[in-house]
Amino acid sequence: MSLIRRLRLQEGFTTVTLMGAFAVGSLLVAGGFAAVDADIGLSRDDQDYKQAYGAADAGVQWYLSSLARDNTYYVQCTEVLDPNATEQAPVNQEWDGSGADPRIWRNLPGDQSQYTVELLPAPGYDECDPDDQYSMVDPTGNMRLRVTGRSRGEARSIVVTLRRRNFIDYIYFTHFETFDPLAYSLSGWRSWAADHCNQFREERDDEYWERSGQDYFCEELQFAPADAQRGPVHTNDSIWVCGGSTFGRTEKDAIELNGASPGYVKRGTCNPSPDIKGTIAHPSGQLELPPSNIALKDIVDSDYLFEGRTRIEIDGDSMEVRERSYPAQTLPLPANGVVYVANGGSCGVGYAYAQVYNSPSACGDAWVHGSYGRDLTIAADNDVIVDGDLTRDDDSLLLGLIANNFVRVYHPVDHDECGGAQGNLTGSQSNPTIHAAILALNHSFLVDNWYCGSGLGDLTVEGAIAQRYRGPVGTTSGSGYIKDYHYNDRLKFREPPFFLDPVQAAWRVARQNEQVPANE
Repeated sequence: MSLIRRLRLQEGFTTVTLMGAFAVGSLLVAGGFAAVDADIGLSRDDQDYKQAYGAADAGVQWYLSSLARDNTYYVQCTEVLDPNATEQAPVNQEWDGSGADPRIWRNLPGDQSQYTVELLPAPGYDECDPDDQYSMVDPTGNMRLRVTGRSRGEARSIVVTLRRRNFIDYIYFTHFETFDPLAYSLSGWRSWAADHCNQFREERDDEYWERSGQDYFCEELQFAPADAQRGPVHTNDSIWVCGGSTFGRTEKDAIELNGASPGYVKRGTCNPSPDIKGTIAHPSGQLELPPSNIALKDIVDSDYLFEGRTRIEIDGDSMEVRERSYPAQTLPLPANGVVYVANGGSCGVGYAYAQVYNSPSACGDAWVHGSYGRDLTIAADNDVIVDGDLTRDDDSLLLGLIANNFVRVYHPVDHDECGGAQGNLTGSQSNPTIHAAILALNHSFLVDNWYCGSGLGDLTVEGAIAQRYRGPVGTTSGSGYIKDYHYNDRLKFREPPFFLDPVQAAWRVARQNEQVPANE
């Protein structure tokens, strides 16, 4: 056999080589599996851990969607409708984690994850009570849930604080950006304005009307160049801006406008050039004011329910109260934080353009000034009149002023001497400061006799202002005050005791944090 043929006859040699390569490869694969085998379980656990959090978040969103359909859903506690014919609603009273788990869980579609919702009662309550909404919503307006998700043995719990969208989310809120019909100077004009001006700008008639020899028109109020709204702003209407008025502090402040684009208008020769530091939202939708604060009258302690003209001077944790002609009494601030001044007899709704402070003593007017040392809400059947600085002892404290009609700043004048400084009488306040969330449900926040006397400096409000109609605080000729309004950011997360919410306002997540360990 030739040498070449013998070299070609290598039967089986390739097979041996190949098997050797396979053996080496198998060892490498086995080594690789051995190296990562421990991590496979960890990866699975990590995936389940993340899915458990996702399930908990899905539970939060499900409860929010239920509140969006019915913002009183929480009042039903666990007695809520099931989500469908085959599942129970996963809504439970708070579980302390001991014994067998009594909670109802709901499966997420497509995987092995579940979630359950626990209702965390407000302080002073053991559980959610369907007959008492305050068993869930605390006096500061917050509601808390614990939502737990689980996946393949992993569990995570989220505690969320919910709040309604509220008037006090803004330093400045109005329903109508027109002058309050009750504040016009003439009775005929007031009657006409009630019929023609009680509507949004685009629906109002801007033309003058002739009636009995008198020109009538819807009085518009402008934002002047020096005016500053340092915080979020909302109007259900559009605004009239003259010059460089300031709106917002940073781009994080929402400037929510409605009406024709862009939400602010030019009137006459006054060009709008607002200094908008916030972010415009247009159109921003409507927030509806409740018609009355009567709900607060139902919860006030009897010792803090007053009738007729009531003067309140707050000093830290106490207050001196003069109710009509009764002797003054000193009381601690109320335990539940609510003071209510009711009408003590007949008191028609009205406002004196030339204010001389002679309203009937039966009217439920709360006159208030001082410095408060605890959270407090003062509500009035008629008006709230601020007759001096109204400040807090500590930055964490909150005050609410809620009037069915007007919230007013005291400003006595000599109406025969309105042309200058002599128009301002003793009691007129220079550069007054108000630390409060202000709500005028059916009328306005304004300065009495704003058109009379010389200028009194800045009106500083730190808190929030909400009103049905735009109220004047001064004039471009120099009387009254320049606005200097600052939003209190604490109002994003808390509110004064039992402060009123918008009608059918949506709930939102104010805070969210994980509870460790989970409630499982």
